Amino acid sequence: MKHLFINFITVIRRYKTSSLLNILGMTVAFASLYIILVQVNYDLTYNKSVKDSERIYLMSTPSWYDNGQYNTFLSRPLSERIISSSPTVEAGGCVTPARDQYDIFVEEGGDLKEHALAIASISMGGLKVFQFETINGKMEDLDNPSTIAICQSAAKRLGLDIGDCIRWSNDINSEKYSVVAVFKDYPRNSLFGLSEAIIKMSDNNIDNWSEWSYTYFVKLNSASDRQFFEDHAVEIEKQILKEEGDDGDTEKSLNRMKIRLFALGECYFSQEVGSPSGEKGNATTTYTLLGIAILVVMIAMINFINFFFALVPVRIRSVNTYKVFGSSRGSLMLSFVLEAVGLIIISLLIAWYLVYLFGTSSLADLISAPLAFNANISMLLTTIVVALVIAVVSSLYPAYYITSFSPAFALKGSFGASGAGKTLRYTLVGLQFVISIGLIICASFIKLQHSYMMNHDMGFDKEMLLVTNTSMKISSSGRDAFGSKLKENPQIKDVAWAAGKVVSEGRMGWGRDFKEENINFQCYPVSWNFLQFMGIEVIEGRDFTPADEMKDNGTFIFNDNARKKFGFTLEDKLQGHKGKTDIVGFCKDFNFKPLQYGLDPFAFYVFGTDPWWYLTHLYIRTTANADIESVIRYVKDVIVEFDPSLNRSKIDIIFFEEELGAQYKKEKQLTTLVTLFTLISVIISLMGVFGLVMFETQYRRREIGLRRVHGASVGRILAMFNVKFIRIVLICFVIACPVSYFVMDSYLSKFAYRVPLYWWVFALALVVVLLITVTVVTLRSLKAATENPVNSIKTE
Repeated sequence: MKHLFINFITVIRRYKTSSLLNILGMTVAFASLYIILVQVNYDLTYNKSVKDSERIYLMSTPSWYDNGQYNTFLSRPLSERIISSSPTVEAGGCVTPARDQYDIFVEEGGDLKEHALAIASISMGGLKVFQFETINGKMEDLDNPSTIAICQSAAKRLGLDIGDCIRWSNDINSEKYSVVAVFKDYPRNSLFGLSEAIIKMSDNNIDNWSEWSYTYFVKLNSASDRQFFEDHAVEIEKQILKEEGDDGDTEKSLNRMKIRLFALGECYFSQEVGSPSGEKGNATTTYTLLGIAILVVMIAMINFINFFFALVPVRIRSVNTYKVFGSSRGSLMLSFVLEAVGLIIISLLIAWYLVYLFGTSSLADLISAPLAFNANISMLLTTIVVALVIAVVSSLYPAYYITSFSPAFALKGSFGASGAGKTLRYTLVGLQFVISIGLIICASFIKLQHSYMMNHDMGFDKEMLLVTNTSMKISSSGRDAFGSKLKENPQIKDVAWAAGKVVSEGRMGWGRDFKEENINFQCYPVSWNFLQFMGIEVIEGRDFTPADEMKDNGTFIFNDNARKKFGFTLEDKLQGHKGKTDIVGFCKDFNFKPLQYGLDPFAFYVFGTDPWWYLTHLYIRTTANADIESVIRYVKDVIVEFDPSLNRSKIDIIFFEEELGAQYKKEKQLTTLVTLFTLISVIISLMGVFGLVMFETQYRRREIGLRRVHGASVGRILAMFNVKFIRIVLICFVIACPVSYFVMDSYLSKFAYRVPLYWWVFALALVVVLLITVTVVTLRSLKAATENPVNSIKTE
């Protein structure tokens, strides 16, 4: 064993360049493999760790807007009646997982200290569906008024235990909630992964059949009861319609409210239904990343094989010298395998540090999963096993090959590559080129699509736009005065208000009866000046006016899509939030959803004097050359002036591009990750080219020397090597193009608005790979081409 270790150190010292490149290639490959496996495992096991997850289902109804889609917001009395009457239900209830953190206050040393806490609300029936493992106290005590349960990590962070209290404001006399239970943290990749605390859901709207805004889950006695539950729900809905004396189209009404169950484990990836936790996966992205990980490891493995072959010409004498002195072929092959294992172990150790650096950098935001090794033991072991298998598999054939020559033949000094060996090596390098070219093409189109979505003309003016959220207090009592105060700053041109983001995947949906039909559209409450502020053209009728905000009822302006689909005219009236109200205009269609989606019926709505939803989302238009930092400071000052209860440091004012970019977070992450791993694969592939050229120049030294003696120039020698690799790249390009085209066409087909499959992207990928390959081949073969031919011939 000592002899093998000494031999290993000698090999690394003697062949520094090849050993270093081998280690670097495998290090990056293993680090990439571990990082991607962690993310893929996070996605594929989302919600799978929840106890009885195979029996837990999300209740949904068909979407009113998109065919084939399902809505998770239900009526409480309908849901409760179906659950309570079904014999297949073990438990069922209403759940609202935490998505954001709330400001809470904890008493510390006689003072109230502010903290942030992510709080979920859940009915007592929901608590029976999702069992929380308590460390102290009882979750059932949440049934008592003003109580809260906190997860273990939050309790430790806030210094809380059973009997301690939190408050919702910094007023010592404000209502307090007592901690009645401390529960074990839910896994991060689950419905309650972000929930740090649980409170009991109130009984609001428990008897309100018209309010559809609650999410329900059921735990069935058996997964096989799924169809029975759905059929039973239909029977209950028929009874309800009969009780209400529904004299319309019963079948149509049933289809609109027909319950469908989605298994808890399906919700994360499903394209048919939303995720109650707000965290949504994309199966295409997940499997793309897994594919990239496999490809990167394949490329690195090919390099590993080629580097061993590259050293055959310079090591064949020493290997056969050992044979002459009695070493068996088996022991020599074992030394090669152990040498490979040693290089792999070094690579793994460096990869461990590389993963650590990745996890502490801004790049860590590209993945959802924590990278800590102790949280991903199975992925760590998988990476190690893959690495060791690569070491053994990659070294066996080169070891067999280099020990196959007779000592007399090898010691004589003559060596050449067999035709089969050359074919294998060039095939392996060709596979690297196919993968690299394909990844470059795919990365380019993914980046182009993301850029297209961010810069696409959405149909409104998004220039010089800042966004923030204000408070209900400002919105309900001081919007006009607040806006006037802001516009006192000469760098602020105008402000407008809305109920949420102008571009959003989902918003409030209204169903209305119109001409004996039930129609559905998305409704967006705004201030009277919103269309003018955003530059949205009114193509028929009029825009909103200040007088519309003084009406008792609301006022509609629909988009052109709704006008055409429903046959609206300016003479029509439609149910508002208080009764029949006017449609005063129709506006030009614009993209109010991310570009994955097409156009749908849409309405702007001004509430009038009696709103039930306050406009707290504020858009601010600045002048062209505004000092943005000073504008942000001024806006924060005004917000705190109008509502002193707000914490100035927590007021977030961002550019509209950031708000829009949040809609494409997954696409941006995919763009960055694919680009990063494409770069890695190209670099590793070029290492493979480097190794193959090193092999070629070693065993063709005599040929190169003879060519030089007979008058061949350095340029001609370099061309001889380059032409061969250029041919390989061209063949690989022909193979990579149709595969890349198919993959990208499939990916882009998921977007309602997409970039074309430009021919120049394919050409650019070819040019980039050719330029880099020619550079590497030229630099590596230059030494052999300029070496004194006398020395080459004499050595051979």
